[in-house]
Amino acid sequence: MRVLSTLLILALTACTQTLSAPPLASDVGDDQSTPAVDGDDWVADGTEDSLDDTLEGEEEPADDVDDGVNEYLSDPMGLETPCRGDRVSSASVDVLLLLSDSSTVTDIYDVSARIDAIATIFETCGDPWGLFPTTSRQIPRRIIQAIETREIEDENWGRAIVLDFAGRYFDNLREALSNGRPSYAWDQYYYLADRSDVSRTRAVVVAMVAHLTLDLPYALVAVQSTDDHEDDYFVLGELMIEIADVFIEDLRYYYDTDPEDLLNGFFFGNWVDGAFGEDTTITLNYQTIRTKSWNNHRLLKQWWGGWIAAGEIYSAFWTMDGILATLDASGTI
Repeated sequence: MRVLSTLLILALTACTQTLSAPPLASDVGDDQSTPAVDGDDWVADGTEDSLDDTLEGEEEPADDVDDGVNEYLSDPMGLETPCRGDRVSSASVDVLLLLSDSSTVTDIYDVSARIDAIATIFETCGDPWGLFPTTSRQIPRRIIQAIETREIEDENWGRAIVLDFAGRYFDNLREALSNGRPSYAWDQYYYLADRSDVSRTRAVVVAMVAHLTLDLPYALVAVQSTDDHEDDYFVLGELMIEIADVFIEDLRYYYDTDPEDLLNGFFFGNWVDGAFGEDTTITLNYQTIRTKSWNNHRLLKQWWGGWIAAGEIYSAFWTMDGILATLDASGTI
């Protein structure tokens, strides 16, 4: 345990970690050996100067959304054969591809509606690819509320980060659904979610780690975050902690998995009876990860810092995946 603890601390603190380090998990998917600078030039439509200055008060898809999208936002399960066993059917995949087309996303209300519809489709079939949207469907709803109640000071920035951050999930889902090539982190999630010998708790936390360690720093760069946005950034972080109990209950209901002990440790740091090891709290902790993502976005903005940040992100992701693989193999999660 002492050797593992030392490796964890080194991997999360050393900015000069080499990019050639192999993944720690022994069961990673194909093509995981080279870290890519994923999505650093991706910007969701509507996240720049064209952002509206006011927000509507209802979570309704915008009128100019494609009619096909609107149809499935109002009735995501309007299909005769939505499932193929415990997986989504090809008809559902077609709908999911439509919903995850980030180029047609219009605003943060549309983001919320699409994530909810995507989650509903996967949940109906019990398809484990839906573990992540089930955990994340409450997040845009809470952020919308925070923007409308002025909990977030810079409203335009708040909307921009929601659009770009969610767009990265949409794009990676779309790649996975079409047998394309999602980022190494999302590829690992979908690989694990498909395996019957991997706990669903492990799979869903890997998805959270993928979104927070890889997508988040690039999203922060894409929406031109500055030090003036730091307070708003950490306010958003607190909002996710607020809703943790809700999506823990959703995971129980839809996927018959009980991640409460691990996720309480992840969000609150209170690892039950020390069962997860003395250094797990430090390494696999939500606010620690978010802080490192903020710092990595600063590095990404420097001409000399991109490769350092990419190496740090890559090493951090695989280190945390390795922790989860160890906990899973021991039957702890």
